[in-house]
Amino acid sequence: MVITRRALKLSRSIIAWLPNEVLSSIIAYAANSELLSLCLTSRLMRKISTRFLYRVVHLNTEKTLELFVSVGRRPTFLPLLSHVRKFFVKQDLKLQFLMRHRKQALVTRITWVVMLMTNLKHLLLYLAEPIGFHKLLQEGFFPNLVTFRYIVQPETASAFMCFLNRHPTINNLTFASEQLMQFPSRADSIYLRVYEGPSWGLSLFEVSGLTSISLMWYPDDLDIDRHFERLGSHCHPHVKHLPTEVEILAGISRYIPHVKVLRFRSLVAKHVGLSMGQAIEIQRHLHGFSALSIIEFPAIDYNTEFRLDHDMQALKLWQGACKTIWAQHLFLCRD
Repeated sequence: MVITRRALKLSRSIIAWLPNEVLSSIIAYAANSELLSLCLTSRLMRKISTRFLYRVVHLNTEKTLELFVSVGRRPTFLPLLSHVRKFFVKQDLKLQFLMRHRKQALVTRITWVVMLMTNLKHLLLYLAEPIGFHKLLQEGFFPNLVTFRYIVQPETASAFMCFLNRHPTINNLTFASEQLMQFPSRADSIYLRVYEGPSWGLSLFEVSGLTSISLMWYPDDLDIDRHFERLGSHCHPHVKHLPTEVEILAGISRYIPHVKVLRFRSLVAKHVGLSMGQAIEIQRHLHGFSALSIIEFPAIDYNTEFRLDHDMQALKLWQGACKTIWAQHLFLCRD
């Protein structure tokens, strides 16, 4: 029996006796460029590294999107789709080139490729310019799906609810719409842990397991108490990214006094800061919280003039009103 130098060298390598599970744990920390290099070293390293190399598919430019669709036609690419765990398109990616040529063909091709990702766990289609992906909603099935992000349009509302009910494994949901909508049914089969979406969307789901909530309020959705009363009777949420309305803070203090984190945001481009009167009113509502640890509000606005002393005065008022607070943030929202 003849043993070549290469075989002898490999037999003494640490790779020869380390279990594949250990190698996988180590390789999981490698960057994509390092994974590509590992694929060139041996068949074993290529087999292990390939799983991590295709674990996340991120389309962040129009070029990468078109390349993805082009490569998706190749038979050699299809087996790699089983390794994908996360697929997302950059949120602010402008898909104007779809309007120029073969839009429907490209959307159909993307849908076809994504539907072959049978082990997908995170599907993020939260685009600045919403695309329906009707076929994906109607026929797609991912048995391990955990996270889903999507912008709902009136014509996709029914298919959206069917998709959710077909995936009871979803516990992290983000969705938005341009207007208050009526859905034909509820998604009773999913039990969310994380929800980010319209305030009126809470009525579509079971809320007893929610731990993190990010609500978007629409001008025509004025029934604040109805949403918080429903939440307060069930869950202990970590609430974030609420609009800057003192009335909403009052509703939280009444129905969810055990909330731990509050962050207020506004989607309005030009939004003025809080007045000192509002800061005092906030102080009054903060007395009702029992476990609040972090709050974040717009800075105090005095005709857009930066007044650090007034901001510090507000922070002291809030700290005195709720002793459990250990972090307060004021962000500037002036032009």
